[in-house]
Amino acid sequence: MGIWLEVIGKLLLSALLGGIIGWEREKQHKPAGFRTVMLVSLASTIYVMSATFAAERSGETLDAVRAMAGIAQGIGFLGAGVILQSRAEVRWLTTAASLWAAAAIGYAVGIGVYEVAVPACVLVFIILHWMGKLADRWIHSEGSRPPSDR
Repeated sequence: MGIWLEVIGKLLLSALLGGIIGWEREKQHKPAGFRTVMLVSLASTIYVMSATFAAERSGETLDAVRAMAGIAQGIGFLGAGVILQSRAEVRWLTTAASLWAAAAIGYAVGIGVYEVAVPACVLVFIILHWMGKLADRWIHSEGSRPPSDR
């Protein structure tokens, strides 16, 4: 029963942390919102946990670096799909980066590095929510650039 509780706990934590980031994106009316970012974080956790269990069952060791690289590459394609370019303006780059961050947080949860995953989620949320407002107020107040992709 212990392994089931650990698995369920990791999956729930991953979905929760992704949901925090996704909630912020949803509030800003961005194309990848609450459910999408939750799923990205959760999928990363599922991949890592599944690879870990498969390696253990076959008597091999998990190549965590290879798993991390595969997730980062895969999420790069999803992020590229979110980015929109029109009239020489790139849009939603920050949203694509938030998907990448959510995948990394899901990976951290999957390998059990909660001391990285939780503060990383807090920092990503702060960067998305508060730094965009600060940038709009302090950097973009001169009217030299359009507001950031918050």
